[in-house]
Amino acid sequence: MNKTYIDGFTLRAMVLTGASKIEIEKSKIDSLNVFPVPDGDTGTNMSLTLASAAKAVQKLPVDVDLSKAADAMAYGALMGARGNSGVILSQLLGGFAKALSKAEKIDAHLLAKAFNQGVDAAYKAVVKPVEGTILTVAREASESLSSKVTDETEITKAFEIYLEQGYHTLSKTPEMLPVLKQAGVVDAGGQGLLTVIEGMLAGFRGEIIQEKAIKEQKSYVTQTFPVSNFIINTNDIQFQYCTELIIKKMTESDITQEQIRGFLENKGDCVLVVGSDNITKIHIHTNNPGLVLEYCCKLGSLHDIKIENMREQSRELEIAVPNKNIGVIGVSTGEGINEIFRSLGVDFIITGGQTMNPSTENILSAMEDVNAKEIIILPNNKNIILAAQQAVQLSSKPAKVVTTKTIPQGISALMAFNGELNLNINYEKMQEAISFVKTCEITYAVRDAQHGDFFIKAGQNMGIIEGEIAYVSDEIEDVILSTLQKVINNQDGLITLYYGEDVTEAQAEELLQSISKLYPNVDFELHYGGQPLYYYLISVE
Repeated sequence: MNKTYIDGFTLRAMVLTGASKIEIEKSKIDSLNVFPVPDGDTGTNMSLTLASAAKAVQKLPVDVDLSKAADAMAYGALMGARGNSGVILSQLLGGFAKALSKAEKIDAHLLAKAFNQGVDAAYKAVVKPVEGTILTVAREASESLSSKVTDETEITKAFEIYLEQGYHTLSKTPEMLPVLKQAGVVDAGGQGLLTVIEGMLAGFRGEIIQEKAIKEQKSYVTQTFPVSNFIINTNDIQFQYCTELIIKKMTESDITQEQIRGFLENKGDCVLVVGSDNITKIHIHTNNPGLVLEYCCKLGSLHDIKIENMREQSRELEIAVPNKNIGVIGVSTGEGINEIFRSLGVDFIITGGQTMNPSTENILSAMEDVNAKEIIILPNNKNIILAAQQAVQLSSKPAKVVTTKTIPQGISALMAFNGELNLNINYEKMQEAISFVKTCEITYAVRDAQHGDFFIKAGQNMGIIEGEIAYVSDEIEDVILSTLQKVINNQDGLITLYYGEDVTEAQAEELLQSISKLYPNVDFELHYGGQPLYYYLISVE
């Protein structure tokens, strides 16, 4: 016999079947990504978000009260939220749960109210809501249900009304967002939401959708690297002094950062020379910091000089990690990129980025683990910003999210960081710094697609400038040269290339020689990034 209401037992079952349904369909949803880049992870992010909600309700007894089941669902989704789509889904479920705070069961009227409160919460969570997305699908489906629900409406019928309007709205999303129409797809987030609702309806009906998919699902492990993990045997330290400084107002304007690096490489290891025409940041592990300072003093005025005895520092770390005023958390992937971030002062690295968006809980856990009074977070990916902001709202520590969307922006922000300044000033300076760097990404297409004037074939190389496809070719060097030609202007003086795990050092150096001949008035830097999927990340300043 069909039930006429939802109680705690039923909601618990619905969350499990909703999670199973989207787990099964996640690959299809991932394929709806409008860009043919290897990071279409909307379905994966939403699946992992709901899996976290499912694990939370699984811990409850089967005779759980409705409000407790709803709260567990909302909390699990909140902590497990990944990517923009996952965060929006968690807000939809959070608002839904708030409507049930004093209820013992859900009828069609309360279901409509809960859906509407979920929409309100989701819209408030997004600074600039975009129509034609999951938000529009959720809003119009909720509005349709509210307008049609009556005292006689059964729960099953209420879900059917919601889904009917939801799919109608989803079919219109290509007309709302031209980029969807050109790609020939509907909005992935909207499709994901309706997939979840379909799964929940199946749970209400008593159906089981491969429930073991939740029980056996591998946990999404995000690696973290706190400072305390890098304590090493003092006997293994070849170069004792970690030396950092900033050179301002270069007096020898003809000297390049490549020449500075060449000099320093003979004086130690872990050499990093980054910056612009007016400011150059130096990092080196050396046994002769005096020689480094003497050399750099000839190049300009020295600032923020820091020399640390790493043998003594390592022994101190074995006792306790010092409490800092401001700690920095960065999201990164790739051995080389991670090392650069650590050398620039990042206290905690969360491994993530394209295809690997960390959850709200991952970021919140890192914030608590960093031994600092206040926190700055560098997401370094547009799809991680919302989760980071959500973590800040939940944290007991004052924190700011610098809205870095790329690794080069993250590095630029770190150049502006000064641990002696307060949180707000650092945030403003770092936020300003990211506007001075342009990012190019070199990757490959995972499927055939049309984007703008480009007809792209799977496997072709693509150049992306600030998130927009700028050039496509079968030849990777052609892509890089043509992409740079589109982005470089007369004011640019430094180009930095970070080569990925699929590029050899010899290949990267050969490419650098070719590019540098075309731009004799520009300084070039080459660093091993080790990032997956993207052959090169390029910053232009």
